[in-house]
Amino acid sequence: MAKPKKAARAASLAPSPEPAAEWVATASLRPWKDNPRANDDAVGAVAESIRRFGFGAPILARRANSEIIAGHTRWKAAQKLGLDRVPVRFLDLDPVNAHLLALADNRLAEEASWDDAMLAAVLADLKAQQADLAATGFSDEEIARLLSERQPRARTLASRRAAREVGHGARPALDGRQPRSAQ
Repeated sequence: MAKPKKAARAASLAPSPEPAAEWVATASLRPWKDNPRANDDAVGAVAESIRRFGFGAPILARRANSEIIAGHTRWKAAQKLGLDRVPVRFLDLDPVNAHLLALADNRLAEEASWDDAMLAAVLADLKAQQADLAATGFSDEEIARLLSERQPRARTLASRRAAREVGHGARPALDGRQPRSAQ
């Protein structure tokens, strides 16, 4: 028999009938006045991303008072763009839990790291497709460094996909030599 605490937690993680987001007036939201995250330097880049791609994620706000929990930079970017409405996911959190989530949302994102070799392969693949790499948020210097440090023998994503499509036949070794079975 499941412990009551575990069952209650599992029930709280079940999908809710609430919408993932609703469009609300930008001016109806209010920032958390004690938000310790300095994000003004990122507003321009986020505004450009929203202009190009739209909102990838809604702003999170407290239902009780429309205080922003997560998405202060998106909110500021929306204001910069002159957007009247933004997507918002309202949460029924008390102030303590809302502020804990605000801190966790920012801090936990910093725990992830990049696989530089895979990132370089993705960037090289996008560059080969003549994509505008500025849209990634990486600076020209970062992109140049990643692409220059890329191992010359590393395969592009396109060649990796092609190799998977070929099946299980003999494949060249990483150093370019044919396996014995193919010689």
